[in-house]
Amino acid sequence: MNEDAGTDVRLTDFDYLLADPHLQMVKAAIPYMQQPVQRFLSMVIKMQELNRTMSLFSGNEVSAMSINPAGERKASPIEMLQAIKPYANPRERELIETIENLQIMLQAMQTG
Repeated sequence: MNEDAGTDVRLTDFDYLLADPHLQMVKAAIPYMQQPVQRFLSMVIKMQELNRTMSLFSGNEVSAMSINPAGERKASPIEMLQAIKPYANPRERELIETIENLQIMLQAMQTG
């Protein structure tokens, strides 16, 4: 295992769209296999995920992930920053919060 084994990894909505319970089972079993099998299965899993991604973009499933269907308001930069903040490390979170505060100040200056 790597040194990040204890790190809490959060999944995004996109990850959930790509998720396949059977692939997750295989991923969980990989550490218990011989290295050549680990390498082979890891590549097969990533190819399956890539195939799933290409399928999503060729159909209408990605629209389920979309934050704003056609015709609705655009998402603000602050909303995007709030969406990415949970995946950031503490230093990155500080930077994101600084950018959020600057964005809020800019919006207040534009409306006031």
